[in-house]
Amino acid sequence: MKFLFSIVFILTGLSIKAQNKDLNSLNVDDFDNKIKVIGPTSQLVDVRTPSEFVIGHIKRAVNINFTDDDFEEVAKKRLDKTKPVFLYCFSGKRSADAAAFLRTLGFKEVYDLNGGFAQWTASSKPYVSSTTNTKPIAALTLQNLDDIVKANEVVLILFYTEWCDVCKKMTPMINKIADENKQIKLLKVDSEKNDIIASVFKVEENPTYIIIKKGRRTWSATGEISEQELKDVLLKLNKI
Repeated sequence: MKFLFSIVFILTGLSIKAQNKDLNSLNVDDFDNKIKVIGPTSQLVDVRTPSEFVIGHIKRAVNINFTDDDFEEVAKKRLDKTKPVFLYCFSGKRSADAAAFLRTLGFKEVYDLNGGFAQWTASSKPYVSSTTNTKPIAALTLQNLDDIVKANEVVLILFYTEWCDVCKKMTPMINKIADENKQIKLLKVDSEKNDIIASVFKVEENPTYIIIKKGRRTWSATGEISEQELKDVLLKLNKI
């Protein structure tokens, strides 16, 4: 992929196709409205991890972690198969998988939130938190990313995961490089929480580094790299 400006267009097309295939995958407004119309019998389920749920979640949602081994057992125990179930995760992938799984278990009416909690917060929909010190959630969307690229000549993206030891080792160096080069816009993207964005850039390993200059992807690397290597790349880019 040479140009980032095509990302939003590409993903919009994919989203439309996905919605045509599955009418039970709802956008933010339709998801919100359908829950309100159905009322108290609607079962709202956050399928993310407990740590994600604590930071922020949709009011009235219960947390049943789709990645837990006992998801099937807990879902059967806590949910009524005869009543509508509304699922969401962070970006929409886990909830779509969870919805498909619940249907195989005999749940009659299952909906999932297209774009997930990221799109919910980006649309300024209300949410609640189980902690007293939570900062406002700023979800990174494809449109946000496209806007950032258009507004900055050079963007350095660091894809990482919270559990990646190499990512933790490399982050201070990346921060230092960004501080020393004010013309660079640094974006840190959690590959798991922003899996759609990671898939657009075909991220298969963490950490992954990508530099975009004037809308064009000009350099990328993975794993552990040296500070000098990155400085040499940036120096070369300045001459382009």
